[in-house]
Amino acid sequence: MRRAEQREWVFKLIYQDSISEIENLDESLENLSIKDETFIKKSLESYLGNKDKIDSKLEENLLKGHKNLAKVLRAILYLSINEIYFMDIPVSVSINEAVNLSKKYSNEEDYKLVNSILGSIIRKDEK
Repeated sequence: MRRAEQREWVFKLIYQDSISEIENLDESLENLSIKDETFIKKSLESYLGNKDKIDSKLEENLLKGHKNLAKVLRAILYLSINEIYFMDIPVSVSINEAVNLSKKYSNEEDYKLVNSILGSIIRKDEK
């Protein structure tokens, strides 16, 4: 499976977690027949272990008008923040993948918002 496809699975599972908390990661991966995908498991373990830090990082960088982001956009942003801060994925790669996911799974212009929010976080932290 290509990395972009793996990342898409991670996004979908983060979105699922926002609706119904993932209680058993291994079981969830087994049910989806993706248990052997190391990147997916590693990424989700990182996300689940750092969820509070990721959420704080996002919340402290959102403008008042963006506090009620759609769950899809939050999942995309959580994915990217996790990759950048906790998985050492290059910033440009992670932001590009987040923009691509937002183009595919959200409203037409939401990719601009995703790019703007992630860019703001990165500039603020000089990452």
